Amino acid sequence: MKLTIQGQAEERQTLPKRFPRRTRWRKAMVIVLPVLALLVAAAGGYLVFRPRVQPLSLPALPAHISAAELGLVNWQDYQRPFPADPLSNPNLPRSPQVSTTLALLQDAAGQALIRQGQLGRGLAYLQAATQAEPDNLRYANDYRIALRDHGRYGEEEVFFSHQAQLVSTSNITISLALVYVDEMRACPKPPDGLVCQAQDSSRSISVLDKLLTQHPYNIVARYARGLNHLYWPSLMGHLPKAQVDLQYAVALTRHLGSSGNAFIPLAYAALGDVFAKDGQTDAARNVWLNGKSVTPGASILDSRLGIPQDQLVSEENGPLRGLGVYVDTDLTIFWKSGR
Repeated sequence: MKLTIQGQAEERQTLPKRFPRRTRWRKAMVIVLPVLALLVAAAGGYLVFRPRVQPLSLPALPAHISAAELGLVNWQDYQRPFPADPLSNPNLPRSPQVSTTLALLQDAAGQALIRQGQLGRGLAYLQAATQAEPDNLRYANDYRIALRDHGRYGEEEVFFSHQAQLVSTSNITISLALVYVDEMRACPKPPDGLVCQAQDSSRSISVLDKLLTQHPYNIVARYARGLNHLYWPSLMGHLPKAQVDLQYAVALTRHLGSSGNAFIPLAYAALGDVFAKDGQTDAARNVWLNGKSVTPGASILDSRLGIPQDQLVSEENGPLRGLGVYVDTDLTIFWKSGR
């Protein structure tokens, strides 16, 4: 009997000890479970607080809109590079000539002369290029911007008003509408110049109203009229009209194809500005986030999204789209490849 009991005792001593293994497992779980809990909490927090992009409410458009309907029928021609060293080009006439074959060369020469300080001669070549192809937005834009940047607002209006009387096309009409926007720069600074600026903007809007009645999908005119409305003081009630035009502008970007890559982020920025200026900061950020999904590297959208939400309204009514801020009427954004 003693031998049996002793043998059982020895057998128990030789059995593997399981309790230490269980202890190690419990210690591991004590460490792992809190880590898992933190990861789950972090993932949940990300899902809760990450920006939620909602689809934009945009106007319904036809399935197919042509480049002509967009007002950009010649955008590929507008991208043609200038001749190298135009002032040394043997084909450049000594004095400007109204010639379609020389228009691109004379446009390049005009800009080169202005950079050299020969303003009068440079403007003469730019004018000849514009007269050679009155419906060419590129030449008209280059000439108008040169006049604008040198404060020749009266010359702008005289020339483009005359062009509009000679040939009534959408592009010439748009140029004339933008002349009135440029003339706002000649008004006294606000508040003294408010009436002057309002008159110029109203003239521009009136011209664009007639054009868009006949050509509702002209993206250049939509954007131009939308900006006209956007820069008015909020209390004047123009923001709803700006919203409609800029919603059209954003919707129409889907039909741009390979053109207008520089314009797309500007359209989203402007539409978001409408909401931000009206105090709808969440809606504004949603527009800009939608724009980021289309143009991920757009610096203007990054800049807007970087403004603290409690400062958005004051920024919009101040340095971004406030009184005394000039509207940029340069149309090269519609055919430049990127920005």
